[in-house]
Formats: sequence, C-alpha cells, structure tokens
Amino acid sequence: MIQKRTPLYMLLPVLVLMVIFLLVPICKGIVMTLESTSLSGETSFVGFRNFIGLFTEGDRMRMNLSITLKYVVADIVLTIPVAYLVALLVVRKGKMAKFFRSLYLIPWISAPVVSTLMVRSMLDSEIGIIHIMVRHIAGHDVLILNNSTLALLVLILHSFWRSYPFIMLFLSAGMSTIPNEYYEAAHIDGANKRDCFFRITLPLTANQLCIGILMVTIWTIQDSESIFALTKGGPGNSTETLAVRLFKSSFVNFDLNQGAVIGFILVVITLLFMFLYVKV
Repeated sequence: MIQKRTPLYMLLPVLVLMVIFLLVPICKGIVMTLESTSLSGETSFVGFRNFIGLFTEGDRMRMNLSITLKYVVADIVLTIPVAYLVALLVVRKGKMAKFFRSLYLIPWISAPVVSTLMVRSMLDSEIGIIHIMVRHIAGHDVLILNNSTLALLVLILHSFWRSYPFIMLFLSAGMSTIPNEYYEAAHIDGANKRDCFFRITLPLTANQLCIGILMVTIWTIQDSESIFALTKGGPGNSTETLAVRLFKSSFVNFDLNQGAVIGFILVVITLLFMFLYVKV
C-alpha cells in the first residue's frame, strides 16, 4: 500500500505549488470581477456590474474582440505553410542542415520586447530602413505606425515571424519519425511530391501541428508586451487587443477590477480555442 502511494506523495509538492501559484490567483481574479474598488481602497460587491459595463460601453470592446481574433487567425494562417516549408528544409540531411536549423530558431528565442524594438527602429521616420524604402517607392513619407491598417499588418507579421519557428520544431520532429519506406512505396506507386505531402506528411504530422497551433494560439491571445511596445494599441484603439486592454486597465489606469474581467474573458476565449483544437 505504501509503495502504491509513493508516487502520489512525490507529486504532492507539485500540487501544493499549483494550488498556491495557479488556483489561488485564479479564484482571487474571479472574486475581483465581482467587486469594485474605490480610490481609497475600499472594496464593495457589485455582482456582474463590471461585465455589463464592459460590454455596454460602446464599440471599444467589440473592436478589442475583433482585433484579437484577426490577430490570432492571421498569425496562424501565415504560420502554418511557412512552418511546413521550413520543416521540410531542416529535416533534410546535409552539412548545412544544423546551421539553418539554428538560424531559423533566432526569432523564437529572441525576447519579444527586443524584437519589437528592433522592428520599431526599422520603422523610424528618420533612420528606419523600412521607412526609407517605402518613401522611395511611394515618393512621399508613409508613417506606417500611424495608419491603423498598416500598423495591424506590422503586428501580425512580427507575431508570425516569432511563431513559425516553434511550430516548425514540432513538425520537423514529427517528420523525422516517418519511415522513409512510406515515401519509397509512394514513389513506386507513381505519387509525386505533392501527393506524398498531402497523403503521408500532413496526416502523420497532424498531432504535432495541432499541439503547435494550440501553444502559439495561447501565446498570441495573451501577447501584450510586443503590441504595447510597438503601437501601445494605437493609432487610437485600432490595434488594441484584449491583452493590451487588460494591461492598460490594470497597470496604466489601475482599474484592477476591469482588468480582472478582461482577464476572465481571455481565459474563456483560450478555453474555447483549446476545446476546438481538441475536437479537431
């Protein structure tokens, strides 16, 4: 009996840490969504008034939801084909394979704020290389970050640049486990490279693809530091995702109750994506 319980005892420290650092903050956050805190620090119970106020404030919340979904979906749509292409390149055996495998990982291992500031410097209106190139092409200055559509496009491209190496790692690991005999048999049967990809590679890496997409989706939904560092949600609120709105409410406006409500909504959206991917 003691031997059977030993693994449970060994898991006990992990469970205690999960309760302290995960379960307790989640419960505290849910309680904060139902409270209102005054400037003097007094807390009162208001029920669902914070939720009602957030969803009836006008177009801002609907815009936050719309931009968040656009940001996540566009990132995934761009990431999947490029991740497969790069994974096909790095699984090939060759002298330069290890070098390129390490090179492709640079966007992922770079700190989000560092890569964001690098992009922002390239868009600088005086010394930015991208700004100078666009000015020569257009014939006049184009302030990219002052245009809502172009600013959102820059955010999506930056997120895609950081996301594809992670999914590429999963896909290349899955491809390396596929027996080469499958491809040899397919070539004997007259299959071309396109047939081999859609009939062998894609089905046999579907699990790795779903796990990678799920992780990237969670990170993209929760991404606030790179967006805030690049556009601060502007111009106006045209690039303000829910995560950026949470950051502004909690740490700029110090409205922790509204931040807790937005955080609760983010958790619900994340769980919906998780449920969808599991079903798929």
